[in-house]
Amino acid sequence: MSNLFIIKKATEWVNGYSLSKALLDLMIEMLVVTILYFIIPRPEAQMVEEITRKVLQKMISERWNEDGLVGKNRLEALKKLISKPKEVLKVGIYGLSGTGKTTFARALYDEISCEFEGASFLANIGEVFEKADLNCLQERLFCDILLGENQEIRPFHRRNNLMKDKIRYKKVLIILDDVNNAKQLEIVAGDWFGKESIIIITTKKKHLVQDKVDKFYQIEELGLLEALELFSRHANITKGESLSEFAHLSAQVIKYCDSHPLDLKVMGTFLRGKRASDWKLQLENLARESARENLGIRVSFNGLNLGEKDIFLDVACFFKGEHKDFVAKMLNKPDFSAEKGIEVLTDRCLITVSKGNLWVQSIMQELGWQIVREVDKPCRMLDHKNIRRLLRTEEGIKAIERISLDLTKSNQIRFSTEVFAQMTELKLVKVFLGSDWVDRKENYRVNLPPNFGLPCFELRYLHWHGYQLESYPSNVEAVELLELDMPYSCLIQINGNEIHFPKLTTLNLSHSQHLENTSNFKRMPNLERLVLEGCRSLVTVDPSIGDLNKLSLMNLKDCKRLNSLPESICNLKSLETLILAGCSRLEKLLGDWEEGQSSVNLMASRTYRGFILPRKLRILHLGHCKRFQEILKLPSSIQEVDAYNCISMGTLSWNTRLGASILQRIKMNPESPFSIVLPGNTIPDCWVTHKVTGSSVTLKLKNPDRYNDDFLGFAVCLVFAPQAERPQLNPEILCELNNFTFFYCCGEDSVESDQERGNNSADHVWLAYRPHARADGCHPEEWKASFKVTDCEVKEWAICIVLKTRPPDRQVVELVQPLTGETAHSSLQNGPWLWFFSQGP
Repeated sequence: MSNLFIIKKATEWVNGYSLSKALLDLMIEMLVVTILYFIIPRPEAQMVEEITRKVLQKMISERWNEDGLVGKNRLEALKKLISKPKEVLKVGIYGLSGTGKTTFARALYDEISCEFEGASFLANIGEVFEKADLNCLQERLFCDILLGENQEIRPFHRRNNLMKDKIRYKKVLIILDDVNNAKQLEIVAGDWFGKESIIIITTKKKHLVQDKVDKFYQIEELGLLEALELFSRHANITKGESLSEFAHLSAQVIKYCDSHPLDLKVMGTFLRGKRASDWKLQLENLARESARENLGIRVSFNGLNLGEKDIFLDVACFFKGEHKDFVAKMLNKPDFSAEKGIEVLTDRCLITVSKGNLWVQSIMQELGWQIVREVDKPCRMLDHKNIRRLLRTEEGIKAIERISLDLTKSNQIRFSTEVFAQMTELKLVKVFLGSDWVDRKENYRVNLPPNFGLPCFELRYLHWHGYQLESYPSNVEAVELLELDMPYSCLIQINGNEIHFPKLTTLNLSHSQHLENTSNFKRMPNLERLVLEGCRSLVTVDPSIGDLNKLSLMNLKDCKRLNSLPESICNLKSLETLILAGCSRLEKLLGDWEEGQSSVNLMASRTYRGFILPRKLRILHLGHCKRFQEILKLPSSIQEVDAYNCISMGTLSWNTRLGASILQRIKMNPESPFSIVLPGNTIPDCWVTHKVTGSSVTLKLKNPDRYNDDFLGFAVCLVFAPQAERPQLNPEILCELNNFTFFYCCGEDSVESDQERGNNSADHVWLAYRPHARADGCHPEEWKASFKVTDCEVKEWAICIVLKTRPPDRQVVELVQPLTGETAHSSLQNGPWLWFFSQGP
């Protein structure tokens, strides 16, 4: 057989793969080199080096595969696997940690999600699931599909099927990333999705999903060329280097890393910018490592300085999933910037930042745990068995700086003062519930002696679920403490004269059922977040609260015995969110709010009393406040008002100051959305110009390009009443404009009983506005609007297109009805110019 024939056949074989032209040419060159090796015998190492050198030359000169994805043939295979489903298709993607499951799933999602009516990528399901229940994950899914990704999660009611019914008719794309528990698959269980929908599940545990999916795809190992491409991209080898030398070294790195993608990425970023001599030194380190797995990650970790190593281990052991600003604040040192350390770890691909939170892949987290266990005198304790052994033997106890104990794995463990008194270097204590899926959370706790004390000289973070004692140890001087979390504690009071927390920024005593009063807040002057939710015995809040100039969040939800608040609260200039929902005995909020105060979110559902409202409001929730009587006027900063079932307010009149301020809201702030629910039974008279029947309508714009610059957005208005047979339920409203959906849930979902809501039969009006940027990026000629509601009766509804200036052509909008084809045109005398269409009797 001739050599030319061999080369021809090999070329035909290569051309059979879906590869870029540059890569095809390169592979043909490699085949020629390989075949010539057999024709003209040379040492194997020389051949490998020549191949590698050619690959590097090609990559540097052309930088093919510019989107950063290695192994596009895998992506094409995935696309082929899911092409043209007739019904709902479920696909599993299986692979070991760090092999690229999430990378390929995300690349596929980014490429094809625009072909679907809704899409959701739920990342890190395994991690998120430990902190949030199934309902929260489903709410995230619903929000992504119906409202768009990255929108604020809405509290969808869990007692009805409005969301599921709406999704059932949509062609959706859903990706559940890193599933590690069969229960997580319940997020997409049931017949919820429309035909041709695709659900993709990535997992390391094949047995979890293999009988629950229609098709399966296993991530294969990288080939030599793909491994070299991935490594070289992150190593960023340049033309100025000696390619011959780097080619040989690159081949050795790939061999040591066993072509593992995550190892190659980490090793590449670690070696980036280093000289060949440094590469050789690190290859020697690779050769010396006794553990053969994850060599690249180990060597990269060993190349960090001590501060960077500490951050990596702390994220792996304690702070995975926490916000990077919070972690940086906890780990900053006078001589070391944690922010810079996080940047280095991110650049080295050892940690990632997603939506502000820090994540570390499970394979790296396990390596971090292993490194902690291998230390002769560990300073971190996170395994409950080792903690028990430490408390029993006291061996190495003086070196302990950080303790993390999951109570779901070791409940009712006993701590002693004598043992903890020896931990003089203690900086972090975390006694927590590792899962939200436990009943009677108040029963999980550590047994403590009455005289228990905790060394606080260096303590920066204290999270203690179910703290058993009724008070803090006396004369506590925690001068470095930044965050104090004690949910479900047995504390009765905090004596501010006996504590000193000068740097404390967060105090969380939620669900401490016996807490009666709070401390002198002057002893914690830097407090930014105060959470006392569910403290049902709390009677008073100390007036010194008004001295907290940095306080931005105050959460007093469901403090059932709280009957008043100090007037000094109105002095809090930095306050952004005040939560009073469920404070049913609260009489009133007195005092004049500061002139220079920031805009406030006031959540006061089920308080039943009156308030002097802040001058600047973003969100106002008053649902089921039956004795709340009046809102005089709404500021232009308002984004949301919920006054559902506020029966003492009377019926809204559009001729009042309140009605006028609502109508002016669009004109005053047209770039910001808003939504308002109030007792009322009419749509403004000036809005109604044409009546139609049915729950949907199509608006057709004549010459739409002419009005692109003037097109502000849409406003909708709906009059509804609760269903007579179920007046205690909270209605839900859904409005769709083409592919954009906005949703409102009246009242508050977390009301504990129907009796607490009370019956309601009054009419209400819902008015909402969305700027066009939120509704659709393009400006199509036709807009289809539809409404869907649950637990209420719709009496009339209206929809309008909002323009900025008066158009020269009055015939801008055409109303198209499927049955009659009837059309209508109208305009108002004062801008902004509005075109309204309403349904009603």
